[in-house]
Amino acid sequence: MVKYSEEEIELLGIQIGCVIKLARLTKGLSQEELSLLVGSNSTNIGRIERAEHTSGWDKLLMICQQLNIDHSKLFLLKNEKSLLDIVDQSLSLEKKLNQDKKDYYTFLKKSISNKFKSLSNKTK
Repeated sequence: MVKYSEEEIELLGIQIGCVIKLARLTKGLSQEELSLLVGSNSTNIGRIERAEHTSGWDKLLMICQQLNIDHSKLFLLKNEKSLLDIVDQSLSLEKKLNQDKKDYYTFLKKSISNKFKSLSNKTK
């Protein structure tokens, strides 16, 4: 079993949110539509996607089932390039891309890169 550091756990939270968001956008669902399918609310879905809130395993499992996400791989930390690719794919699927969303995606990509850079500095 892999033991993750605190920074890697933060990256996992970001990764889970990004994977869920990409799957939701790919299916053409809004946060509201997904929340109705899993018995939640759109605010909670948004918080999960932005890694602002950790959800219970039951909600994550329900979300994975609705979006056809392999939940067994959800907690395996991807490399920086793979995670940034997921962010870019989500960005390309956004239908209502305003400046705030553009700024968020820019911030998210910088945050991911900075966290991976910090991890690599600690392993040197």
